[in-house]
Amino acid sequence: MSFLCLDKVNCRRDGICMEVCPGGVITADAEGYPVVKDGAEAFCNKCGHCVAACATGALSHERLPMIDFLPNRKPRPETVAEVEPLMLGRRSVRAYKNKPVEHALLERILDVARRAPTAVNSQQVGWIMVEDPAKTRRLAELGMEWLRAAGHPRYVQLWDEGREVFLRGAPHVAVAHAPADYTWGAADCAIALTYMELAAAAHGLGACWAGLLTRAAMAHAGVIEALELPQGRTVHGALMLGWPKYRYSLVPPRNAANVAWL
Repeated sequence: MSFLCLDKVNCRRDGICMEVCPGGVITADAEGYPVVKDGAEAFCNKCGHCVAACATGALSHERLPMIDFLPNRKPRPETVAEVEPLMLGRRSVRAYKNKPVEHALLERILDVARRAPTAVNSQQVGWIMVEDPAKTRRLAELGMEWLRAAGHPRYVQLWDEGREVFLRGAPHVAVAHAPADYTWGAADCAIALTYMELAAAAHGLGACWAGLLTRAAMAHAGVIEALELPQGRTVHGALMLGWPKYRYSLVPPRNAANVAWL
């Protein structure tokens, strides 16, 4: 049966595992039990959908240890009233308390972000978590060197006036990167960073997309070196992280959706 293991006693032969397989790798044998199609084994991308969708636990995957699966716990947000406040109430935080985030919490939001969907389940997103506030400060200083050289007088003026405008005084920054030759690097990193941002908000943390750092990490040798960016990788986004100094009472307005209904 190749990499699929089946408990025939508990298998309902309902075909769900076949329907959810994105690569069409699974088919039914003469008795209706799931098997891997001849010649299709190489098309399995180890997404785990077949195992995750089996309500009776009859199916397992030799390439995906069952111990690594998580229970899809309830209660979980399932109504607009539970989900929308988190998504709408999230703000781009640019003022942080002088208080580091504990390591365990940074690990926890990283664990959520690493489970974000990626193209063909390629899981090519890599992370650099700057945990030391002093190193975050050093990144901001290096970034300002780049801005001075590139000619951004407004940011330079504010920095010289004592305002930390590069990373906004955040104690930490999370940087997402992917192989330079990977087609979906920008999309996968953006999705993962969005997962991280919402996870941070759920824990009461503040976050803000670090666009200046992202640009500097593509152009400034000092920033790239300070990040210890692995060879052959490209930074596609970053998030400032920390405890917000202030809370917001209102959700600001936004433009109406620019949409064409077909």
